[in-house]
Amino acid sequence: MRDAIAVILALGAGLLLATYDLRTDDTGIEVGLLLIVSMALAFIAPRWWWAIALLVGGFIPIFELSVQGLAAAPAPSGAVALVFTFIGSLSGFAIARVSRASAAA
Repeated sequence: MRDAIAVILALGAGLLLATYDLRTDDTGIEVGLLLIVSMALAFIAPRWWWAIALLVGGFIPIFELSVQGLAAAPAPSGAVALVFTFIGSLSGFAIARVSRASAAA
């Protein structure tokens, strides 16, 4: 149940962050939000870290393509958003594994 809630929250956070990306140019805050959200949700559901990374950061390149159109050259910022969400998710996964291993010992 906890995994399902984390994945649903990742979907909602991804949609919110993609709309935030379209409305602002504040990259530093957005990168921080991508890292924090993906790390926290991957800590909650470490088995689904990859899905959380894709859901949190995957909507940004999709929304950018829909706004710019396919004729325009795609901006690399969408791919960079995915990199940051994968870094955050892997960090949350690692923290969860280490904390569970140390609690079991």
